[in-house]
Amino acid sequence: MIKQADKEVSRRGFLKKTGLGLGVAVGALVLGPAFASAAEATPSSTPVAEGPFPYSKLDVTEGMVRGHAGYWKSGCSYGAFYAITSMLRDKVGGAYNQVPYRMMAWGRGGGANWGTLCGALTGACAAINMAAADADVNKLVSELLGWYSTIPFPSAEATKMGMAGAFTLTEKAYPKIDLIQTVSESPLCHASNATWIASSGIPLGDDRRKERCARLTADVVAKTVAMLNDYKDGKFVATFKVNEETESCLSCHEQDQEGKMSCTECHDPH
Repeated sequence: MIKQADKEVSRRGFLKKTGLGLGVAVGALVLGPAFASAAEATPSSTPVAEGPFPYSKLDVTEGMVRGHAGYWKSGCSYGAFYAITSMLRDKVGGAYNQVPYRMMAWGRGGGANWGTLCGALTGACAAINMAAADADVNKLVSELLGWYSTIPFPSAEATKMGMAGAFTLTEKAYPKIDLIQTVSESPLCHASNATWIASSGIPLGDDRRKERCARLTADVVAKTVAMLNDYKDGKFVATFKVNEETESCLSCHEQDQEGKMSCTECHDPH
């Protein structure tokens, strides 16, 4: 039997195991060239709760602003996670103060640029997992991934904000231009970026493509915050359903694969 004391990781233990200092100011977007070492951190005997952590309703627009800034700081996954977690640090504090933003930076570009799950989704889903009960996490995450697969990105609202210079926390001089929208029909970074690049003619390394993903990150944060706010109020209802084509595929292949994505994005119909 595992003792309760073994389940709880103190802040000191967490810092020793990870080598990370928590020298990030509450709500501030700071990612310095070096992080404080465990020796520099102030020890604490306060245990870190396993979760879920308390949630307080957040502002959608503020989340978009922080998500855009976070993308330009350290990528899509960091941006989404930073946006939601920093707001929860400001409003709730507690355990959120012990979670480093940079823990999700690896998710950029679909995971170290491997093009798998879109990093904005990775960061947002990690935030959901901190705030929602175990029994509800999959419902919220599945809804977010389904929504992402069917929505044109970047949204009209994100582009309106970008063109107006409303992303005021972003330190980089980002392109304040109109950008075309595309639907990925997949939660994968590879599909999302490739579809947009093919339609726009703008290459991967161009700042305009990066701005597209910064706005997409803002959109994912907005959707996630809206869902969590509804969840807090007991009003969240999952609405995503796979399309008829995918449902037809799953009628035969549900037991020999794992997935809910549009099958014909990768496979020929048969």
